Amino acid sequence: MARAMAKYRTVVNSLSVLTLVLLLLLWLAPALRATPESKYTYYGKVPERLWRYDYTASTDWRLGYVGNVYYGAGPASAFLLAVGAIEDATQIEVYSLTNKSPLFKGTLNKFEKHYMLLPNGTVFKVVSSKPVNVLLLNQQYLPNATVGPVPHAFYPAVDGTYVGKLFIILASSDLNPWYTIFALEEAEVKIVREDSVEEQTFKLKPNEYRRVLLRAWYMYIIESSGYITVQCGDPHSYWDTHESYAIPSANGGFIGTDFFSYSNTQWDPMEDLGFRVLALEESTIKVYDLERGGAVMHELKVLAQGSVRFQAQTQAIRVSSDKPVQLLLLHEGDTTKMAGRQVTRENAYGAGIVFFTVPGGLKALLYLPINASNEAIIFASEPTTITIDDLVSVKLGADEYYVLTQPGLHTIISEKNVLVQLNHWPKQPEFQGLWVSGTVIPALETAGVKHEITVPPVGASANNTLFYVAGGIAAVAIVAVLLLRKRKKLK
Repeated sequence: MARAMAKYRTVVNSLSVLTLVLLLLLWLAPALRATPESKYTYYGKVPERLWRYDYTASTDWRLGYVGNVYYGAGPASAFLLAVGAIEDATQIEVYSLTNKSPLFKGTLNKFEKHYMLLPNGTVFKVVSSKPVNVLLLNQQYLPNATVGPVPHAFYPAVDGTYVGKLFIILASSDLNPWYTIFALEEAEVKIVREDSVEEQTFKLKPNEYRRVLLRAWYMYIIESSGYITVQCGDPHSYWDTHESYAIPSANGGFIGTDFFSYSNTQWDPMEDLGFRVLALEESTIKVYDLERGGAVMHELKVLAQGSVRFQAQTQAIRVSSDKPVQLLLLHEGDTTKMAGRQVTRENAYGAGIVFFTVPGGLKALLYLPINASNEAIIFASEPTTITIDDLVSVKLGADEYYVLTQPGLHTIISEKNVLVQLNHWPKQPEFQGLWVSGTVIPALETAGVKHEITVPPVGASANNTLFYVAGGIAAVAIVAVLLLRKRKKLK
């Protein structure tokens, strides 16, 4: 009898422990569901045609030396992939999806970097256990100097969105102040280099901006009391080549109603270059001159499923819309120019490696420049169905991607988050290549995270909360012929 009672007590105790474990799991379930992403994925492709031909009336299209003058740029055989860690114990893996082979596996601590050269045409994937900086740069050697290529892009904050109060970024720059801090609300900003040798502090009111110099190959902590956004590069003047980039909205994603960007005081009205607004719904757009106290430069109407382009002759702009839109700076391929002729270059060259994310379930627009050769690559990190122009539905598995080449405006919607890379370069001459300084790649998993911020007029306050997108926007179908090339599943 005693033995039976002991066995009974053992069973009861076991059931009690099991009950406690089950209750604990139920209590922890909400917290477990709210755990941040444990994997961050960054995809990209190194362009295949790494060169730029220049034209002059005396030499025609040239690449290389004529006498002691070098025309054009390149050719090059590789780009530099730069990864910078923002937290300790960050596990990094880099894969070549082209060769289906691992390229690097290791652990980086805060401020540590890993650099590697990737050959032309390489499709790659970077996977990290925590958010990192991933830069794709036009450099054919590992960093060994105090300057680097200037990426034309915005940097994500530590939470993966494009607005925040804390940024930790890997800088790449020459000795000019290429970085711009825009204030979405009143902000006291502090910038500290990783070794604490350099420190800057300044105050900004809403809609104000500050241009700063950050030195190449250092990590910088940018901390602010209010919400800010961080840009590198600009459209350049008519004397220079032009690099395209996507402009995130003030909510931290690429679809929204308020946008900030550096501009330029020297535009050539004949050049095939400008800021381009993409709208799913009929929208009214206002462009504000931030250099001159917020004066309205343009007021534009955009039709549903439409697009409009403008130039802004000022240092910095704010673009506001009454409906959600997208905004890019695009050179669209035609190399005609009117002003700024130089001895070595009489054509207006422009190209781009443009990255942006599209949250799952949210319809967006994709614009491929009309006068350019295009390669729009849509990457998926998990199985999903993508619908293009409400006509074509395609299934992608993990690490699969599609390529669109048809110029013009397209709609895109995916069940899951996707990352889009748009490579474009002038269509003429047919042997032209893609030559830009570089860009910053966002993590695919953070596409659906954004901030709800109302950007105030000067002197007002902003309200904000953090939330995840869930749902989509209805839109009218757009009829278009697509050139689609499905890629095999890559590992």
